[in-house]
Parts: sequence; C-alpha cells; structure tokens
Amino acid sequence: METRIVRINPFVQPEMVEAIASVYQQSFGGEPWNEGYLCPVCAKTFALTFNGKTCPMCAERSRTVLLVEHWPKSKIVSDFYREMQKRDPVCFAALADGKVVGFTWGYSVNVDPDLDTHLDAPNLHQLIEGDFFYLDECAVTPSHQRKGWGKWLVSCIIQESRWERFLLRTMNDSPMCNLIKHKGGRIVQHISRNRVIMRLLTAKSTRAQEP
Repeated sequence: METRIVRINPFVQPEMVEAIASVYQQSFGGEPWNEGYLCPVCAKTFALTFNGKTCPMCAERSRTVLLVEHWPKSKIVSDFYREMQKRDPVCFAALADGKVVGFTWGYSVNVDPDLDTHLDAPNLHQLIEGDFFYLDECAVTPSHQRKGWGKWLVSCIIQESRWERFLLRTMNDSPMCNLIKHKGGRIVQHISRNRVIMRLLTAKSTRAQEP
C-alpha cells in the first residue's frame, strides 16, 4: 500500500475538500465523539451506527422527533473554507493508495476573550496568553485508526507550522488527548461536554515518521 501525507490548498483542490468532508463525517460519527446524528429538539447526539430514525430520549416524553445529520457535508465544507482564510492556515491530507483516509488543519490564533468564546472555554485568556498555532481538527477514518496515522499527521503539521506553541481542544482521554500528552503537552482547562483545552510546547526537534 502506498501511503503519504500531502499539504493541500483547498482553493485549488476542491476534490480534496469533498474527500476530507467525507472522512470528517465517518470519523466524528463514531467513538469517542458519536456525532453522527443529532436530535434538533433535545440536542442528544448518536453514532452513525444508531439504527433508529427518531430520538429515543424525546420518545420517553411522548414526542416523535426525526434525527438529522449532526455534521452535514455542506456545513463541514463551509466551516473548512472559512477557517482556511484565517492567519497562517495549514492543511494536510493522509492518502492510502490515492484515497484520503485522514486529515489535519489549523491556523494561528491569539488567546483573547474572543477565542474563549469560540472554543467555549471561559477565561482561557486568564490561564495562558500570547500567540499559538491552533490545531483545529485531526481525524482518521475508523478503518485506518490505531495505525499511526494520527501521530504522523500531527507531526507533519507541527513541523510545517512556524510556531512552537500549539493549542487544541479535544475530548478528555481521547486518542488525540493521549497523543498530545505523549508529546509533552498538558491539559490547561476542562470545559463542557468532557472537552479539554490542551497546550503543547515543542522545539521541533523530531522528524515526522511514517506509520
């Protein structure tokens, strides 16, 4: 199997953006996020493997509510393009035999009250300050997880970014959380829905390794 990671320009490679959106849906539709479907009334989320079409939580209150896609492809694409217009954007795609099986992207941020709101992290700017590279998203399709792809993607984006200070939001005890801890990162704040804000400081002393 031919494996490689490539930096992409979403404004000249729309086919890659479409593929990344599909990977996003597959990855975040399963564990630990389980954001495949959403109840528009009670906001409960369900994995892509959920077999029902209606919300069982609302059914307990004698309501029949149809579930909707939690991450419609159109929203993923529009959010992605908006973020790729921010300061110092970087995006990588992981390819296996020419097929996109993972991705990561991010951009530079200044820690201020506006970022607190964006990350749903109250008073984050009182805990840390200054400029960071925000590692916004990193995902790998379920069939390619636990094979080193995530580690490879994160290593690539750390090397490509001009920053040595990184910030991210992830699920507590998720594979990404544990990966960043392994690289020397730490949790700086626990926020809602079992999410955490993490900080990683690096001197870029290691090179990316293939899985």
